[in-house]
Amino acid sequence: MYSTQVYIFQQLTRVLTIDTVDGESFTYRYNPVYAKKLTINKGVDNVLLFEFLNQEEKPVDITGSTLLFRLISTDGAVLLLEQPMVILNGPTGRAKVSIPTANLMEIDAQPASYSITRASGILNEAVFTNAQSGARAPVDIVNSVLPAFIPSAELTIPTTQMTSQFSYGGTSFSNWPDWAGQYWAGNLSYWSTWNNTEYYSSFIEPTDVITTVQMDLLNYTGTIKAQAADNYQSIWYNVTDSTTYYNETKTITMNIVGWYPLLRLCFNNSIFATPKQPGMPAVAYVFCNNGFVESITVQNPGSGYLAPPRVDIIGNGAGAEAIATINSQGEVTDIIVTNPGSGYWPVPIVNPNATAYPVPPQNQGAVVAISTGYVTQLLYR
Repeated sequence: MYSTQVYIFQQLTRVLTIDTVDGESFTYRYNPVYAKKLTINKGVDNVLLFEFLNQEEKPVDITGSTLLFRLISTDGAVLLLEQPMVILNGPTGRAKVSIPTANLMEIDAQPASYSITRASGILNEAVFTNAQSGARAPVDIVNSVLPAFIPSAELTIPTTQMTSQFSYGGTSFSNWPDWAGQYWAGNLSYWSTWNNTEYYSSFIEPTDVITTVQMDLLNYTGTIKAQAADNYQSIWYNVTDSTTYYNETKTITMNIVGWYPLLRLCFNNSIFATPKQPGMPAVAYVFCNNGFVESITVQNPGSGYLAPPRVDIIGNGAGAEAIATINSQGEVTDIIVTNPGSGYWPVPIVNPNATAYPVPPQNQGAVVAISTGYVTQLLYR
């Protein structure tokens, strides 16, 4: 059995003010008493305690003072919250501010600033809250134990459905974005294109210190990472490690920690980016008999595959499935039909040779798309 200790505590912050009762004046700074960063948690009531000291670390008598606590956006342009403070013990300089859950409902989780003003007699003075003798100090507003429900939003990617032989599901090279870059040019009898090696999701504008992304991998082989930028024209930089997947089919989640103006996901599952250069896509063709996929012949084994690629059988029929095997060089050695499906019309009688194949799709019972997998259902919040 596991035993875990938890702690109930209150945030007590020491702040610096002029002692108007005793007439203290500033002769030096006392840094440690007012350099603490606050945290305000959404979804719960927050009680923040403050102790008012003078330059000699002695309590300031705040009896009869009016204290006001403010939350301000980091740029100083928006007043997020204004709350009167309650004096707990005037002679010892103790006061608190209570922020109910309801008062934080309309405020987004964000880094912000706080300030305190003290009105005493005819004076309305600032309270020094940070180590630079400033009247504003940092505070993090974060989602806590009862955050408001945030629905997931959908992200899009140009395509990660890379196929060697046919246009399938938007995989034609003419649909690939030119901004993703060009890497390699191949020239086979039926393969000639430039292939970009990295794809990027649509943008995320985070609203919290943690951004969670979920996606489904379908036989995915490649890397996934997150990048951030200061604005849409900035250079992007990595904010997570690059995780490699090998023929993975599962649902994964990523937690991106930190305050970033913009985020995006990077996918690299290109056969042309393999460490086993030069990567080359495999090509295969199908034999159909009486509507069933009878066998699949590997015409070009390709090279550089880090894991067995995904095999899709496309045609007017349905249900056909196959799996590929590779050798130590990353070449496809065999494609085994695991389900013949049904409803595929037969292939014309043509001798299988390099000049006759691949048979045009309109004349084939089915075609084979060999890919490094897909990413689907890309969501974030």
